[in-house]
Amino acid sequence: MTCPSCGEASPPEARFCPVCGYSLLQRPDERRLVTVLMADIVGFTALSETTDPETVKNLVDRCFQALVGDLSVFGGHLDKIVGDQIVAQFGAPIAHEDDAERAVRTALQMRESLNVVAAETGHQFSLRIGINTGEVLVGAMRAGGDATVMGDVVNTASRLQTSAAPGEVLVGAATHAATQFAVEYEAVGALDMKGREESVAAWRAIAATAPPGRQRRARRAPLIGRDEEMGVLRHATELTIRRGRAQFVLILGDAGVGKSRVATELASELKRDRAARIVRAQCAPYGESNVWAPIASAVRDACGFDYDEPVSEQRAALHELLGTLPGIAHDAAEIDRVTDGILYMTDNIKRAGVDPGRARDDAIRSVATFFEGL
Repeated sequence: MTCPSCGEASPPEARFCPVCGYSLLQRPDERRLVTVLMADIVGFTALSETTDPETVKNLVDRCFQALVGDLSVFGGHLDKIVGDQIVAQFGAPIAHEDDAERAVRTALQMRESLNVVAAETGHQFSLRIGINTGEVLVGAMRAGGDATVMGDVVNTASRLQTSAAPGEVLVGAATHAATQFAVEYEAVGALDMKGREESVAAWRAIAATAPPGRQRRARRAPLIGRDEEMGVLRHATELTIRRGRAQFVLILGDAGVGKSRVATELASELKRDRAARIVRAQCAPYGESNVWAPIASAVRDACGFDYDEPVSEQRAALHELLGTLPGIAHDAAEIDRVTDGILYMTDNIKRAGVDPGRARDDAIRSVATFFEGL
């Protein structure tokens, strides 16, 4: 057996190449729902005519290092780099429940990253990006090589990328439908594309309008087939109420099987039957560097803060809320301390003259005081 990656001979029973470690197992072709991203760097062709090849190569390496880094942060898979073009996919080999949204967020971040590199190097170049979502065939070519995606979705993504102006991100209809609740778009209209009989509807991505991980509101059909899971959660809830001790429940499952739905159903029952106060916290699956983000999300939800609300309005609303909580001393100094701590936790807003370690400790105590008073 010859390794398709490095070309070295391997024993017939080997599962991996003993030289490069490449998997020698024959993977069957598989149909997957995938979002394909194609990005082309505009400006390198003209630059190559007047610039030394070594300089061009170093510039290309620097650009691709930044772009592939963005791709990794959002959980995408680099399919190939062809010249000055990147081909990537979201949904294969690893699927997420928000692959289309991840792809669009990646494209927007790629655009910003390349602008930074262009400004630092003093060269003029930008990105044209096309994104499309649909069913593809994932498999390896018999001639050898890594698995790739094949189908009309890939061709349409390529045509969208070609139709985009420098600096634009164009998406197809399926990608737009899956991400319009989290991304601002401008309708481009139907585009006539080379090699296609029918025109393709396209939208221009402007900016993300919701934080990563925010779930989409949808109509609720009756919950069916989760009696066992709901029974376990109800039992844990009863133990919490009777014994006055918190229970930690971890729900595991593949993307799209209904983990969030089960948790939401339990919360709705507790709110309806026991008048419970529900506080929701979200952990962003990508792009989040603040380790306190889940706690900050819970505080925001409890306070009813909007992410776009000015800090001054947040401070005023929080100050008023703290004045009504029975577990907090109703003096101005204490309320100011708790307010500053919570704002540090939620927005990383520091007080002048306070070191980060002390600010963090104050924030933890303030959040604990806040939830005790709820």
